[in-house]
Amino acid sequence: MVRIGLLTREYPPQVYGGAGVHVQFLVPQLRRLVDVDVHCFGEPRPDATAHPVDPGLAGANAALQTVSVDLSIAAAVDAVQLVHSHTWYANMAGHLAKLLHGMPHVVTVRSTHDESR
Repeated sequence: MVRIGLLTREYPPQVYGGAGVHVQFLVPQLRRLVDVDVHCFGEPRPDATAHPVDPGLAGANAALQTVSVDLSIAAAVDAVQLVHSHTWYANMAGHLAKLLHGMPHVVTVRSTHDESR
């Protein structure tokens, strides 16, 4: 069976917006078809591998903290056959995983642009 790594900033119970809700519903559906290893930002949780900010960058700006998490994720997904980065926060991890491990990288891009304005 195909094994994918789904890379995301938000994952239950830490869901605060539309992207997190999307992942919350996407993962169970994907798991019906393929093996899914979820890699997310933040605190440990039972059904995902969580990657905290590198302690050495705890006082750095948010962009550097995000890159530290992306580096941790990219190093950890070497056993999957495909990575799917969900949102720009995790995209660098997916891109690096593609380069480091030679695997396909799928990106979910969504817009929050309001066409009514």
